Amino acid sequence: MNKNFCQAEHGFKRRRGPFIWLLMISLIFTACSSLPEIKSSGLPGNADIRERCGSFFPAGPYQFTHSIEARLPDESRSMVLGIVLVDPPRGMIHSVIMTVEGFILFDARYHRLLTVNQAVAPFDDPEFAEKIMADIKLIFSPPAGRLIGTGALDNGFPVCRYRDEKGLTSDVLANRDFGWAINQYDSSGHLSRQVRAYSRNAEGIPERIELSRHQSPRYGLKLMLLQAERLSSDDKRLNY
Repeated sequence: MNKNFCQAEHGFKRRRGPFIWLLMISLIFTACSSLPEIKSSGLPGNADIRERCGSFFPAGPYQFTHSIEARLPDESRSMVLGIVLVDPPRGMIHSVIMTVEGFILFDARYHRLLTVNQAVAPFDDPEFAEKIMADIKLIFSPPAGRLIGTGALDNGFPVCRYRDEKGLTSDVLANRDFGWAINQYDSSGHLSRQVRAYSRNAEGIPERIELSRHQSPRYGLKLMLLQAERLSSDDKRLNY
């Protein structure tokens, strides 16, 4: 494994007090270029780690509204609004991305299969639309596949590792209180996506989420929470 994978931002400690420095180090989850080794020493029990990893995702239906700064493959940037409806027990996600004026750029639903209801460039490219929906699933749903390991990375972060039927590996880095991260690797063990979540509120919902795609097409999303609404199981918005 690359020994430089967890270097901290140069000079940060000089500019901040010791407590803030330690807090931010616990929030800054640095990407690994290749699949890292999981270690098991000096950690709480595996059951505690598994519970912690699962606590970062909605247990029931929710609707989230975020302001999103999008960095697109052509390096252009734009501000949009995103509304995500998640129903984890049913495995359903509905995502709408729109301009601040209300024009819909992307409207898609995933329930066993992906259905794109509306899309404009660059979201009208089927491959790009599929990747965006995969990003949304990565952020708001527990990783697909089976749990294949728990422990800690070299930087000390507790981790749960999942692998799906396509060979994708997802590491959930489970900081206890303030934030979490997901590093996803392709079937060759190279980093493909990274999610960082910060500042969990009283309900445990992160107020800021950053997603970066490290393979072509490269893009990034920064989500700032505007509203989180818990839904009842019979809410009409869940009908499909």
